[in-house]
Amino acid sequence: MKKVLYSLMLLSALSISDYVIAQQKEKPAFVTQVEEIKEYKLSNGMQILLIPDASQNNLVVNIVYKVGSKHEGYGEKGMAHLLEHMLFKSTKNLGDIKKMLSDKGGAANGTTWYDRTNYYEVFPSTDENLSWALEMEADRMINATILQEDLDKEFSVVRNEFEIGENNPTRVLMERTINTAYLWHNYGLSTIGSKEDIERVKTPQLRRFYEKYYQPDNAVLIVAGKFDEQKAIELIEKHFSVIPKPTRVLDEILTVEPAQDGEKYVEVRRNGDSKHIQVLYHTASYADQDFAALSALEHILNNDPSGYLHKALVETQKVSSLWAFTPTVRDASFMLFNFDVPNEKDQMQTLTDVKTELAKIGEIQYTQTDLDRAKTKILKDIEAIQNNTISTAISLTEIIGSGDYRLAFLYRDNIENLTLDDINRVAKKYFKDNNRTVGLFIPSKDEIRVKPTELLNSDINALVKDYKGKEKSENIRDFAPTIANLEKNYTSGQLSNGLKYGIIDKDLKGEKVNISISIPVGNQKDLHNKQYIGSFTASMLTSGTTTLSKQEIKDKLDQLKSNISVRFGGQTISIFITSYRNTVEETMEILNDVLKNPTFPESELTKLKLEYTTYLESNLNDPQSVAFNKLGKLTSNEEKGSIFYASSTQEDIDGFKAVTINEIKDFYSKFFGANNGIATVLGIQDKAKIQELLESVLGDWNNKTKFERAYPKFFSTKQSKEIIDTPDKENAAAVGRLNFEMNKSNPDYAALVFADEVMGGGFMTARIPQRLREKEGISYGAGTSLSVPSDVKNNNSSWMIYAFLNPTKRSDVENAINDEFTKLVANGITEEELKANKTSWKSSRQTNLGNDNYLMSLSNLYLTYDIPFSDFDKLNTEIDKLTVKQVNNAIKKYLQPSKFTTIYVGDFSKK
Repeated sequence: MKKVLYSLMLLSALSISDYVIAQQKEKPAFVTQVEEIKEYKLSNGMQILLIPDASQNNLVVNIVYKVGSKHEGYGEKGMAHLLEHMLFKSTKNLGDIKKMLSDKGGAANGTTWYDRTNYYEVFPSTDENLSWALEMEADRMINATILQEDLDKEFSVVRNEFEIGENNPTRVLMERTINTAYLWHNYGLSTIGSKEDIERVKTPQLRRFYEKYYQPDNAVLIVAGKFDEQKAIELIEKHFSVIPKPTRVLDEILTVEPAQDGEKYVEVRRNGDSKHIQVLYHTASYADQDFAALSALEHILNNDPSGYLHKALVETQKVSSLWAFTPTVRDASFMLFNFDVPNEKDQMQTLTDVKTELAKIGEIQYTQTDLDRAKTKILKDIEAIQNNTISTAISLTEIIGSGDYRLAFLYRDNIENLTLDDINRVAKKYFKDNNRTVGLFIPSKDEIRVKPTELLNSDINALVKDYKGKEKSENIRDFAPTIANLEKNYTSGQLSNGLKYGIIDKDLKGEKVNISISIPVGNQKDLHNKQYIGSFTASMLTSGTTTLSKQEIKDKLDQLKSNISVRFGGQTISIFITSYRNTVEETMEILNDVLKNPTFPESELTKLKLEYTTYLESNLNDPQSVAFNKLGKLTSNEEKGSIFYASSTQEDIDGFKAVTINEIKDFYSKFFGANNGIATVLGIQDKAKIQELLESVLGDWNNKTKFERAYPKFFSTKQSKEIIDTPDKENAAAVGRLNFEMNKSNPDYAALVFADEVMGGGFMTARIPQRLREKEGISYGAGTSLSVPSDVKNNNSSWMIYAFLNPTKRSDVENAINDEFTKLVANGITEEELKANKTSWKSSRQTNLGNDNYLMSLSNLYLTYDIPFSDFDKLNTEIDKLTVKQVNNAIKKYLQPSKFTTIYVGDFSKK
């Protein structure tokens, strides 16, 4: 990589008056260490956080700029988000950013929110990857090209992203409710911005915004995962220390939202299929000590099943479900409640019921049990993030935007120290009628108005000054991300009833334990017309046992910092457990009780029906749901009731509504048992202990129905096109599919995998996303998907193309897809594409080996189908040896336009 000459670069790219000449290189100065986070700083103002973790095989580079939609001025709405898109285009020194990211493989993204924008890359842990990521982020910090021709294309992409949100009734209502709640502060404006501003902004305006905020003194660089700390410091010195500190000063934003002086009301009338009520209260900023108490109160009110609002509104079926949202932000935040209302309910009467219960928040006599339950759950979630270093590095984005990374530790400490007095105080302070947004203005006297506490940067600095946090020490063994190492650290066995299990001897951070259990049951005939029953049966297992109530199960799992998830689909019971070495035995005892002693309360079934059907009703006319449902029907030929039947949303609603408790109990009695299952355990070294744990729970738990693995009937698709109109929907969906016969043992499989990678399965440089998004700017999301079964007895494969678009661009999208498809079949791929995609594909595969869930999936494939781990390397080898001729022959053989079925769904009357 050529050396970056910053002095010349700055003269050409930036205003000379704003910057001094390039600095000499300097080593980042150590500032402090807070628990596992080491803080450094450069004299140009850039803050650096290093979070080393020997248990990881990947690393993440995350750079956070303290600029978001809050910083946008008149005519700039959406500029921060638009700029995020533009920084994936190109830089003067390195060129095409998206192509480089695609070539490197791994995972990358950028996000924008009220107070910050971030960019991150996750790669396998190598010095080369770390060096490249740091060089790239340093280059696009001040060297992005921001060309008008790129901006002209990106307008439509961002507008399309805006329109996707406009299809969602809950999201639209949420945007309007927040907007109505704020008079002056920019938190009242959507981060994605105004469509009009997005379409009118020009590159000089965007560049001024970029040059003002994208500078080292406004950035925090995070490097986390497995990396050489000294090497990282040297690379940061090389790439970032030479960037000068600008002479401009960023003023602290002092706008404070005034105390609300009466209840507000907003009404949205648009086409849709579901009813929703939202209520917003102004609250406190993340740095405010009240934020922790408000978080706990939110859990106390909404928790299923013990939450006060849940009991009063969901248990009584006045609403089908509820949730709350409080953003983690720098200035005074808000708490927004959402209530989903069944269609048969009177919405205005429900609003009256909701207001009645909300009015009680400040008067409820909360208990120590309420508080302990909330603290346990929140602290469990905090620890879960802390024990995943990649997630920690990315989640710090919000905390940094809120003022300082150390606020995360103060928040945790505040949660630990909460008292009932804190809960009662914030309940009385914030949850007042005149501080909420839902209804009409009502004059009244002697109002005690809620004024948010203002926190300056100096206040936050005082809060976090000299904060050290808690000591942590852990000795985690290295685990090389290779198939050879996986094989070396893998043991398999079998329980007395035949269940097969595998053990991956790998340490997880915090001594965490993951257990995946997959149990195929029944047969095609016996499972006919039982999919909805099976789904509810699995969901209700944790609703109570003969010894524990639903709340007691949840409380125990929270105390153990564990989770148990049970699902059923097709003919498979899927169970996933997360726990820790010191709590896994007690967690498995709960799983044993849940699996063997469920009570299936009628009241829980009633709630589930409301929750499922209300959600499904909201999708009845959603273009994406309609498109994929219709495509499923047109590309399969299974009879209704089959486990492979492609049901419509309305059929799902009717099916779930018809389920009875007696059917659930009968289904459980016949089909639930583990004797045909497999299990994979990750995070425990004691193999004898694992055998004992699995045997005690699953070894004597058998089902009564004969198991025969079912396979779908092959259906030969044909060329067809269907257009479906969904009036008043801002976004549209285009999907297409063709079926062919193949499984992964087929010698053509590798060539077809590669063809899909080039066409649209890879990163943004693949043909479909490159054409529709990058070149023409007519789709926010577009690509392809290849589905090929691992089972050698199953030959039902398919290939899909999808795109989300503005309805007015339907013909453009159709022409582009047809053109790219025709060129692929007629001309195939090129030598250049072959070479470039081999590198990026292999890097992505290496990233997968650093993912614990992927390792468990390899184990599950081995236990289910006897697919050896070596098949992973075998496919890599086959891809390495692929020729253009082999790929192109596979394309002509399988990807035939004459078998391609397409669906277009949206409001195509729009002009």
